[in-house]
Amino acid sequence: MDLLRHLEYFVAVAEERHFGRAAATLGVTQPPVSRAIKALEKHLGLTLVERTPDGATITEHGAALLPRARLIVEDSRLLTSAAHSLTTSGTIRIGLIPQLDDSIAARVAAAVGASARVETATAVSLLDRLRAHELDVAVIDHPMVLDRLAAGPVIALPRRVCVPVAHRSARAARPRLTMLSDLAFATTPRIANPPAHDLMLDVFRRHALDPDVHVAATFRDLNTAVASGRSFGLVPTAGPALPGTAHLDLAAEDVALRVRIVRRDGEVGSLTHMIDRILLQASR
Repeated sequence: MDLLRHLEYFVAVAEERHFGRAAATLGVTQPPVSRAIKALEKHLGLTLVERTPDGATITEHGAALLPRARLIVEDSRLLTSAAHSLTTSGTIRIGLIPQLDDSIAARVAAAVGASARVETATAVSLLDRLRAHELDVAVIDHPMVLDRLAAGPVIALPRRVCVPVAHRSARAARPRLTMLSDLAFATTPRIANPPAHDLMLDVFRRHALDPDVHVAATFRDLNTAVASGRSFGLVPTAGPALPGTAHLDLAAEDVALRVRIVRRDGEVGSLTHMIDRILLQASR
């Protein structure tokens, strides 16, 4: 039995309260998640998760074991990262969230050169790795709790609303966000950065839009969901509209991607300044 993998699946289901969403977050299909939970329950002799019409609920036993499961999963990830960092001494380690345009990542890597290792991960993961001294600097989405870390000013990167090419909003002379009420919002999972996720949903509600959420961990996932006709998403303005999709300029200031450069206090000032210049140029 792969206890660590089963615990990872259990934590994902507990976070998402839904087997399908947990599977999407993990990058697998739903059946392996269901089998892993059943195997874990058999191994422990306890019922951890109960299915409901709306998804899944955690039992009393599951809730009691969840904090320990989270620690085991996280400690395993930190052990792997620490071991990897031992083989890359002298390397400048930069973390970027997946919502950033690929061109920004490429410019950062080109500016730092061969000594750079640019990695992509969620804001929560990047902050954990900064605190563990496994990264030198990171760019995360705002807002986020930054306990014991220093952060630069918030920079707003412009985004467009990506919609299905046949959707009524793509054909409208004066499209509005409220026209997207029949579409789900394709975005990164909430656990990637809960404050930023909730803030964006609040933005939509202020525009009289309260969409369901479709988990899309990458831009490929987002564009696929949009092209299928079931979702809309937010994409960098520099990116082209892919087949089956259209880009709209809607509520530009509200939907901008707000990011900050985060580091351990007093460290890598020149690297921070270099990334700051790249982000400022992309914001114009």
